[in-house]
Amino acid sequence: MGGKVVAAWSLIAVLCVSIFSVPWLQLTGSTEFTSGKPERSELIVEIEVDSKIETQDIRIEQATPFLLWMMVRDSVENSTEQETANEDGNEQENEDTTLDQIRTMISVIVSLFGFIAILSVLQGRIRMRWVISLWAFGLLLFICLPLAWMGDMGQTLDSGLPEEQGPDEQEAFVHVNSETHFEVVYIGVEFHFEGDGWDLGMIDEEERGAAIAKPPEDENGTHDAHIGWDGEISLRYGMALTIWLAVGVLLLAILFYERNLNREKTLSEEE
Repeated sequence: MGGKVVAAWSLIAVLCVSIFSVPWLQLTGSTEFTSGKPERSELIVEIEVDSKIETQDIRIEQATPFLLWMMVRDSVENSTEQETANEDGNEQENEDTTLDQIRTMISVIVSLFGFIAILSVLQGRIRMRWVISLWAFGLLLFICLPLAWMGDMGQTLDSGLPEEQGPDEQEAFVHVNSETHFEVVYIGVEFHFEGDGWDLGMIDEEERGAAIAKPPEDENGTHDAHIGWDGEISLRYGMALTIWLAVGVLLLAILFYERNLNREKTLSEEE
């Protein structure tokens, strides 16, 4: 086996190891409050998914208006429903999620690829079609990774909702207007959203019935209960996918290089 092929397989082994030390998925989101009590505050969320865990960082820029909003508003949620939601959430945390299952499968394939690369360096010949098929299956799992993650988050949110909501139950926000659009970016998607609504927790209890039926008047747009927001969410693949694509390029390079060598050898034998 030529030196170029040995170098390529060695690089593949190194890349497979590095996949376990870089992010697999990255989600960043920010929401800026444009009107109401929390105006000028901005919530920023950053989540990374790697081969083992999800790390989450939440911070608030210009937090004073947001904290004052949380302190002065009244809760309109049912405490019993909240306790039930917490219990359901704790039960779900103990179960393996779809994301965990796909991460396990990807980890097995990447580890197997690293072993194949080392074996190829030591012993040489290996069936490239079988290896490329295995790589393609790993690529498919990487592509499905954000879908599994979003599905798990959706199930978590659904488990926190009551099974039935009667018409007399109050929502925290009413008369909500919102717009959302998304665009495809490099190895990911971005969602942009904006909207406004009325926070019942900022309205006196005796006036909430009227507020539910009809939005209060807010001619100057300065009512503390009229909350506006503007934000975006970006969901992107981490460096792991880029590294896996680089592995695929190296595999194709090895395949074409060996084919050329075999073709030249066949021609020389015929002569």
